[in-house]
Amino acid sequence: MKVLVAEDNPKMQSMLTSLLDKEGFETVRANSGREALAKYREFQPDILCLDVMMDDLSGIEVCKEIRKSDPKLTIIMVTSKSEEKDFASGMEAGANGYIAKPYDLSDIAAKMRGSARRCIARDNPALYAEYFDIGDIRVYPGQLRAERGGDAIELNFRDIGILRHFSGNKGRTVKPAELMEYCWTGHPAGETQLVPWHISQLRRKIEKDSDAPQIIVSAADGYRNG
Repeated sequence: MKVLVAEDNPKMQSMLTSLLDKEGFETVRANSGREALAKYREFQPDILCLDVMMDDLSGIEVCKEIRKSDPKLTIIMVTSKSEEKDFASGMEAGANGYIAKPYDLSDIAAKMRGSARRCIARDNPALYAEYFDIGDIRVYPGQLRAERGGDAIELNFRDIGILRHFSGNKGRTVKPAELMEYCWTGHPAGETQLVPWHISQLRRKIEKDSDAPQIIVSAADGYRNG
């Protein structure tokens, strides 16, 4: 799922895109309001994270311009202002929600997953209903979740990609470079250090005992679906 991050503060922009990358979103950056409009037309994102206060065009102005022709795009305003009137102005312009500074990263991740679910349910109901089984869990890719015995497990796009790849390669050892190729689009193949960290985080979510994994087990030179 594609996200355009329009933020003129380099530090904030980097923090947001890094978080979204870990979540498995495909991201592109814009440094100003005018660039946000240009990147929106070029990139056709599913979600726009839009800073309210930018020097050339404000987020409110960008939002109004987009809403002239696109009523469906999910627009999340990012602001350091907390006054009720500023939130109201954004909603009147057509925003779907707000993220307030200073950032709570876990809150942002949850909001973005929620926005992604709503986009999929609206635009691709077949995907939203799809599922596959791996180990003792059932994975719903379009809902970014899995279930074990009726208990929900929250997942992100990166988790889904990894689990889908292992599901299609049951019993075969998958090397980190292969996971990078299939599950980290746009990253150099040599950045395989990302793989063990993410596998560790995923095991904490899906395994009954992450220290004795049964779904994704370690092999001599990689991992396999146990």
